[in-house]
Amino acid sequence: MSKNNNIHEFTQLCRKIDQYMDNPKTEAEKLRSKILAKNKMKEEYLTLQEEIKNFMKSDASNEDKKMLRGYTESLSMICSAINEKLI
Repeated sequence: MSKNNNIHEFTQLCRKIDQYMDNPKTEAEKLRSKILAKNKMKEEYLTLQEEIKNFMKSDASNEDKKMLRGYTESLSMICSAINEKLI
């Protein structure tokens, strides 16, 4: 396989991932999209954190919960800083 074919395949894969990320279907995917969204206000971070806590308490699949956990660390750090009035 040539270098150009590898680049073309990689580009196609990136487009598919972008389409997937831009079209969330499950509640976990919607929450992930909210986490990844830029330029949130402080209150939006805190509200999102509550939404995620409620999701984790729900009867959602363990697979969805596990996927979402991978995106929550930075959100948790930001919310802690907001609550401690550091930002």
